[in-house]
Amino acid sequence: MKLTIFVGDLCDVPAEALCTSTNPRLSLAMGTGGSVRSRGGFTILRACEAIVGAEFRRTGNTHLPAGSAYLTTAGDLPAKAIIHCVASDARHHSSAEIVRTCVANALLRAAEANCRSVAFPVFATGHARLRFDQTLRVIVQELREATLDHAWIVINDPDRIEETKRVVGEVFPGEPEVQMSAYQDERSSWFAEE
Repeated sequence: MKLTIFVGDLCDVPAEALCTSTNPRLSLAMGTGGSVRSRGGFTILRACEAIVGAEFRRTGNTHLPAGSAYLTTAGDLPAKAIIHCVASDARHHSSAEIVRTCVANALLRAAEANCRSVAFPVFATGHARLRFDQTLRVIVQELREATLDHAWIVINDPDRIEETKRVVGEVFPGEPEVQMSAYQDERSSWFAEE
């Protein structure tokens, strides 16, 4: 599998599936979810609302379990699918195990959608405040055994390139390629991490 570090907006990654790092309500209000909603359109948000509604009818809960992952349309984005990864609980708490479970479930959803390339933000490093380097290490460890053709690690801060390369290099064989987003407009303020 090829592993690439992508610096910029998640929505600019040329992967078949884009993973969001989202809350248990799939609200798509900020971070990667906000970018996907803004650039992919409200059909993605409506699909998320349908998932949460189905969970409520099934269980009476309006919050999806931390670590779960859900597949929706990509709306107006060129990707085949969006995979919404619930990277924290309702109190915005996360852990390495939740991130590990998100990656494993995202890989299952990608396989269900016949997606051979997937973009992963560094889950739960925004509101959930997990440490960037530790979270990145967990993600890359999970990707070592993946049967994808190509995985992207998406970061929004160019100042994190060297740290990202170092952590990836400690876990994944070979020197990762680094790609920079060419997308530069008012939406570039949306973060690739949540």
